[in-house]
Amino acid sequence: METLEQTNESAAQATQHVRLIFALIIMASFLDIIDFSIVQVALPTIRTQFLATYADLQWVIGAYGLTLAGFLMLMGRAGDVYGQKKIFIAGIVLFTIASMAGGLAPSLLILIIFRALQGIGAAMSTVTAFAIFIRIFPEGPQRNKA
Repeated sequence: METLEQTNESAAQATQHVRLIFALIIMASFLDIIDFSIVQVALPTIRTQFLATYADLQWVIGAYGLTLAGFLMLMGRAGDVYGQKKIFIAGIVLFTIASMAGGLAPSLLILIIFRALQGIGAAMSTVTAFAIFIRIFPEGPQRNKA
């Protein structure tokens, strides 16, 4: 039988766990959103480095947005089938690897491919983040506060 002290300790650990999950969700969502526009800072360098046209630069920006939007529903279903946590973590890993590889891309085409992979990773983490958020915060005042 648990004592009152053990119950309070368990509740404190659960609260810390929820806060950590919430912080990870917020951080991942922030990265997914900011990556859409932050690449615009690097466009002049990308243009000179790869001798890119303005149409090429549009693909650097658009590849991310198109794959992010295009894969949202599919990744939502994948989260339902395979588990929200697995898809969320896989999305973070894919996004991180594609970001690093995109920064080291030797050609414009490779950069665009990695930007598209970033978009898929962002779709995976974005859509499952909302599902995880809804699951860890019960409906009512606690969810409204979060």
